[in-house]
Amino acid sequence: MKTRRAFLAIVLLAAGIAAGPALLAIRPGRTQLPSQLSNQEFWRIVEAFSEPGGTFHSDNFVSNEGKFQAVIPELLRRVRPGGLYVGVGPEQNFTYIAAVRPRMAFIVDIRRGNLQEHLLYKALFEMSADRPDFVSRLFSRTRPSGLTPSSSIESIFEAVSRVPATDASYAANLRGVIDQLSRVRGLPLSAEDREGIDYVYRNAFFKDGPALNYQLLGQVGRGRGRGVGSPSYAALMALDDGAGEQRG
Repeated sequence: MKTRRAFLAIVLLAAGIAAGPALLAIRPGRTQLPSQLSNQEFWRIVEAFSEPGGTFHSDNFVSNEGKFQAVIPELLRRVRPGGLYVGVGPEQNFTYIAAVRPRMAFIVDIRRGNLQEHLLYKALFEMSADRPDFVSRLFSRTRPSGLTPSSSIESIFEAVSRVPATDASYAANLRGVIDQLSRVRGLPLSAEDREGIDYVYRNAFFKDGPALNYQLLGQVGRGRGRGVGSPSYAALMALDDGAGEQRG
């Protein structure tokens, strides 16, 4: 039986990537982590730490764990900021990272598609001025009027859900994403990675919008079946940690 090998994607907590010491140069036993990485160092780590991608029974575009925030209050009691974070899967990692504040985060998955999804997120984070801007770009919709950086999560998704996604917005956003990654950041994206980013962006966020939820039958057969009982993307973002604080 052929062994399936995990693929490693890397996400940095820093809002941007700038010049700094290379992580690969850190010697065993050292505890000091670099504060930042250059674009070239970031990509070298992605390539050097990764193995050939495998397949899974779903694409995992979005989490299916409606209670994932419930552990955060206990995490905050146990975990000190400034360490390393290792996670798996899609967007729930951003919630954990924002809560525990590691210096660096590693996202591990068997599918290279997870790296491509996180590269999409990386570009959209950098291209967006605030949360309403990000949500509008993520779902290829014109930003609704009246939203501000202080708008509630519920009001952002309610407003964005009323705006139809368009092919023109999607095409412009995809061009912007590829330009941000390849020209601005200088990442040498392969044709496979460009196609993978397009696949994630088009077949999940563009087509399903904020109603996107966990679905089976992903890359194995390129067909998709809607998950039953899984929370939507909008619902996941509006969750709280059980103590009343929304951390999405």
